[in-house]
This record gives sequence, C-alpha cells and structure tokens, in this order.
Amino acid sequence: MTALVALAIGTTAFAGPKSISAKVTNHFTNTFTKAQNVSWKTDEHFDKVSFVLNNEKVDAFYDMQGELMGTSKAIAFDKLPKSAIQTITTKYTFPDYQVKECIEFLNVNNNETNYYVSFAARNENIALEITRTGSVSVFSKTRK
Repeated sequence: MTALVALAIGTTAFAGPKSISAKVTNHFTNTFTKAQNVSWKTDEHFDKVSFVLNNEKVDAFYDMQGELMGTSKAIAFDKLPKSAIQTITTKYTFPDYQVKECIEFLNVNNNETNYYVSFAARNENIALEITRTGSVSVFSKTRK
C-alpha cells in the first residue's frame, strides 16, 4: 500500500512488459462506465488506470489478482479536514514549504479515506498523511 500511495502523490514511474488482465479491464469498464480519456500503466506490483470522471481526473489502482485497491484524485488544500489545515499551516509555513500536490485516496478494502499532501522545501521533499479525523503524520521525507 505504501508504494501505491507513493505513486499516487506524484512519483509515478511504470515500466515492464506485463499486460493488463481481462479481469481488471472488465471490472474497470463495468465500474467506471462514464470514464473518459482512459490510460493504463502497469508494473510488477499493480495496474494504474488514469481517467476523467465527472470532469475530475481520477486514478484507480488494481492489485495483481485484479482486485480494485483504491482510487485517488487531486483535491484543493482547503478541502482537507480543518484541524489538519491548522496543524499543517502552523508547522509547514509558506514560503519555506510550498504545496506540490494534495490527494484524496479511498482504500476500497476498508472504505477508509486518507489524504496526502506533498511539499517542496529548500532541502527536502515531504509528504504528509492525513486521516479523515484530521490527524497529521509524516508519510515520507527525502533530501534534495
């Protein structure tokens, strides 16, 4: 799941000869019937489908058994839980930290929604994980 979320927050890099299974394509076609501008990518861990649904860009992730793992979409920073916004804007202040991406991820296995916000700072990139209740934790941190 960690690799999945890392890919969802902007570090996508897929390669490999694996093809998309019929189970995945059938599930996608039946579940996301109004999807437009569909593109597929795959690696040895999961399949990613990017598409537009109701004028929103969405990514769906399928495991190697062809089961839907979750979906993600970009959201506005102000759509995060209010307590998380307060915590983040106090600790990760602009201009030292600049928001790169803000994503909502729905894990279909447990019907849990989490949010991921990535920042660029002078010496590091940081990604935060935020729960639906507004709890904030560091998801990843890398030096530049």
